Amino acid sequence: MSSLIQTSGRESYSAISVINHWITVLLVMAMLILGLLASAAPDSAEGFIMSVHVSLGFFVFWFVLWRAAYRVHQGFPPTQGQTPWQRQLAWWVHRLVLGLLVLQVFTGPLYLFTENEGVNVFGWFTVLIPLESLAFIHEPVEVLHVITGLYVLPALLLLHIVGAFHYFWHRRSVTPAELGE
Repeated sequence: MSSLIQTSGRESYSAISVINHWITVLLVMAMLILGLLASAAPDSAEGFIMSVHVSLGFFVFWFVLWRAAYRVHQGFPPTQGQTPWQRQLAWWVHRLVLGLLVLQVFTGPLYLFTENEGVNVFGWFTVLIPLESLAFIHEPVEVLHVITGLYVLPALLLLHIVGAFHYFWHRRSVTPAELGE
């Protein structure tokens, strides 16, 4: 099964690819908003916001792993763009976003585990992998998670959104052969 299907002579994403994309959008936006709120919240609210961020992060972890595995298994579809540099930029942005999402879902719990803290999932259960022997990586992993989540990933997502709007605004009838150029 391919992640692209033919519709009216044009290639488009399969239903599962579209669903994966939009669920990822919703989950990433929720995590980003919670992360931004926690970084700006007073101490009295920060703990609660972070507990929701961490709890939701448990489910985001599994979905992002599924999304990445599905995309790698299906392959990346041809990139869109009117010029070679636009297609090259789209190629890099897609892969960087996916790679950074995987990085985020691993660094989040990792910096908790390196302090012997668990991922408490809405008070239902806690996942704890005792990695306090790796406490020396706690700070770098936390910084990586925060910088990537608050700055790098949003910048790439903004670039992705601008590129999508540009593509849909300027697109013309493109043949499947042109998509593969």
